[in-house]
Amino acid sequence: MLQNVVIFSLFIAAIHATGEFTVLNTPKAISFKGNDPLNSRYVGDVLYAAMGNAVIGDSDWSGMIINEPFHLAQGIIAVHVEGVNHVTSAGNVKSYELVGPYTGHALNALAAELEAANEPVCDINFDQYDEGVQSFKSCFGDFEAPPAKPTKHLNPALHNADKQFLQEIGYINAAAENLAEMMKPSNVLIIRLSVDGIAKAHGEKSIAVDEANKLVSAAIARLLAAAQKSSDSVLFVQTTEKDVANARSKRDTIPIDPANKFNLALYYDDNYPVIFNIILWFMVIFALSLLAICYAIGSMDPGRDSIIYRMTSTRMKKDN
Repeated sequence: MLQNVVIFSLFIAAIHATGEFTVLNTPKAISFKGNDPLNSRYVGDVLYAAMGNAVIGDSDWSGMIINEPFHLAQGIIAVHVEGVNHVTSAGNVKSYELVGPYTGHALNALAAELEAANEPVCDINFDQYDEGVQSFKSCFGDFEAPPAKPTKHLNPALHNADKQFLQEIGYINAAAENLAEMMKPSNVLIIRLSVDGIAKAHGEKSIAVDEANKLVSAAIARLLAAAQKSSDSVLFVQTTEKDVANARSKRDTIPIDPANKFNLALYYDDNYPVIFNIILWFMVIFALSLLAICYAIGSMDPGRDSIIYRMTSTRMKKDN
């Protein structure tokens, strides 16, 4: 059973991207102010600090303010979705720019740190679908969650990506329905899914992607409602990231530098060839000299008149 859940965080992220860090609901002990961008590598630190833990790092983000240190977050629910850069959110929200492609790594670090402190964590990663299903069953019980209903453009009979995505949404809906009766008691629940398959099958600006975003938004609303029933103090955070590097429809060219129209190589100083040759030939001569010395020592006769005999003898010897 997930008890005393006072922090609910949603992470919608992709690799190699920027996005949004949106706060939808906060407990009285925590508030978010300002408009400073948040580096995605510090997302885990923000959540870890919101639970009242000390954070060791160099982040200077001032968006989160702790108003009262005795009733902070007791649990985390994170939904990490890859392939979208925005999810529509209703109500009065607070948004920050999310910079960098490290949200997933930050969640991994958060889960590892909590597990090291003997804090139970349910990490359901549908990027590895079969492993994600097994993790879901270990946390919520061994039952099959019905997939979400197909839409006009999301047809599971035609595209495997549509089928898997609808099943992932079904598992999120099942998690919302069984949040209070979790088989594995945990205050930290991380769910990861992706919309990349939908974008690749239908196109990034297709209606199918819009329908997928609506399904994600509806699943978020259900999970938030379930979390609010579990606790009166819920911090709900929605984070979005999109892979801009892989979203190009055609090949991009490098912009022309007016000072170097022909893309010439960097011009070195006049002394560069001299210094290069000095270093090169010194190293060659040094290597050959070292090889010759080693060969001479290795082939030296270790007789009684040899320096090797005199230096390695265990006791001094003299002729009578």
